[in-house]
Amino acid sequence: MSLHGSEIGQRWSDGRKQLGLPDSAESLLDELHLPFIEMLQTWHQRKGDTVVVGLQGCQGSGKTTLCHLICPLALDLLGLRIAVIALDDVYLPLQQRQQLAREEHPLWITRGVPGTHDTGLACEILTSLRDPQQQPTIVPTFDKGIDDRLGESSSRSLEGTYDVVIFEGWCTGLGACTEFDWETPINDLERVEDADMVWRKRIRDQLAGPYQQLFGLFDHLAMMKVPAWETVSIWRGQQEQKLRQERGDDATHSMDAAALQRFLDHYERLTRWTIETLPDRADFVASIAQDRSILSIK
Repeated sequence: MSLHGSEIGQRWSDGRKQLGLPDSAESLLDELHLPFIEMLQTWHQRKGDTVVVGLQGCQGSGKTTLCHLICPLALDLLGLRIAVIALDDVYLPLQQRQQLAREEHPLWITRGVPGTHDTGLACEILTSLRDPQQQPTIVPTFDKGIDDRLGESSSRSLEGTYDVVIFEGWCTGLGACTEFDWETPINDLERVEDADMVWRKRIRDQLAGPYQQLFGLFDHLAMMKVPAWETVSIWRGQQEQKLRQERGDDATHSMDAAALQRFLDHYERLTRWTIETLPDRADFVASIAQDRSILSIK
């Protein structure tokens, strides 16, 4: 089913341009967005109720862009009402991470890995969205510019009944990984800054406990599969380069090569495991090439 040239297709194309995506991304409509919407519709019809879908995608894979563009498209095309919640929405406030950094390990100051999210709040949000009697559902806003959660006045209020709730995040749906080797350092960050494995032990315990409770609320799991960990590193470097080019001397939040490598080291272990383990567990897998084109849909 192609919508190019139609009124709905034009609105999707306008949205794509507003996000700054190149003309080459026009192919995503037929190759990814329409197939994903059709799958969401199928899952919703099978369940006959609100379906919760976990969406995993490594940094730079395009999961946030996908969600942004399919919500109005699904509504226009099928009347499918979709709510999107991000793992980023439930980051612990800066004060709590500072406390963890003081009391447990300095690495907890950096958000991202399991243990830096309020999984209890995430579960409450998903439970509320599946139960119309619990409306409205309040979703906090996290501002990465200040590295902190904003006040209640900045929260989102979601009301009404949703056909689909998408919960997207970089490690969404990952299993407990208890069968893997956590002890052998995988990079310099783990080797030098977590030699006693205090940080990794808490990540392991959080992933095996609270995060499995959260992921257990999903009816289905979808994945934006990147070629390899090295691809994530390349994409993240491109993002930093673009930030410096656009902002020049004002790019105060950009990272040089050393800072970027240290930042990515926080994510490397679990990112490798998502690439290795999730394709066999996911119900929908979009394989992405390094140039961000779609290789295949499973």
